[in-house]
Amino acid sequence: MTSSINRVLKGRKASYEILEVLKEPFVLKARVLPSLDCFPLSSSDVTYKPVVTKDILREREIRNHQVPAILACPYIRQLEDIIDRKENEQNFPSDPNIKTRLVLEWMDTDLWQLRPYGKLTNPRLPQVVAKSVLEALVVFQRLHAVHTDQSTPTVKLGDLDNAFAEGVAKNNPNAQTHETRAPEVWKGLGVWHASDIWSLGVSLVHWLMSRTLFGPRDKIIQDHRTAWCLAKIVRLIGPIEVPEDPNYKDEFELAHDLEESEYQHPQTGQLTPYVTLKSLRQELEQLPRDVCSRECIDFLEHLLVIDPTRRPTAEEALQHPFIKSIS
Repeated sequence: MTSSINRVLKGRKASYEILEVLKEPFVLKARVLPSLDCFPLSSSDVTYKPVVTKDILREREIRNHQVPAILACPYIRQLEDIIDRKENEQNFPSDPNIKTRLVLEWMDTDLWQLRPYGKLTNPRLPQVVAKSVLEALVVFQRLHAVHTDQSTPTVKLGDLDNAFAEGVAKNNPNAQTHETRAPEVWKGLGVWHASDIWSLGVSLVHWLMSRTLFGPRDKIIQDHRTAWCLAKIVRLIGPIEVPEDPNYKDEFELAHDLEESEYQHPQTGQLTPYVTLKSLRQELEQLPRDVCSRECIDFLEHLLVIDPTRRPTAEEALQHPFIKSIS
């Protein structure tokens, strides 16, 4: 892939010079080359606009970007161009089965790279981020669609390859990441607008804490990843009703047992809880108030409700005092 550096790709609107591999082999940083009409210019006269090029793994990603409401939303990362593989083209920097690359607007960083670690550079950043993502989710809500993946908080919502109509992922609990998966998705009930709200809440918690609370990263049991993730939700948020569906029932029952149980630590010999987390509020209260205020904690608890019918919609969440305070 390093041989792709400085290669020029021709899109439908412009040409692009590859500068850097961001995520091998799918995502590249490039710059927009000036059109021939701009020459002759000295190099000092040219300002190169950075962009990201990305392999199309699912055709629906192009269709999603071309939806008028998504095109018009300033809170969703925009599609700038499309690069088509030409017939018999040998130097296309992608798998031979990939025929198309997207050109997306450049974003300098994601917020995971700017984790606060106890100190925010801008005290209003949590509100700004939450408001931006909620404004984007309003668009999906009105389209009766779901984004499914806010695993990395950003000021603009991107990665539309996993966006699809509400509810279509029934019996597919993998539609969201283990960390951001909503209780109803674990039950195989599909991804809904409320599931996106849960995902946003988890992502904001992880960003503010500068570490993951939800998910399987600290799993200390063999197998049973689902039960471990659910046990942490139970501890952080509260009990989850055990589904009657035999495909899911055992893992939910095990999750409640894990949340309440202890084991003998092999090094100390002491009885130790499997799940060592406190409640979500208690965890967040360990942060400095200028990183996570009382209003911020209230807002996150407002999003992270076990029952999806009691979670706010994006439009409702935008009316929360924590968000309204920056309006």
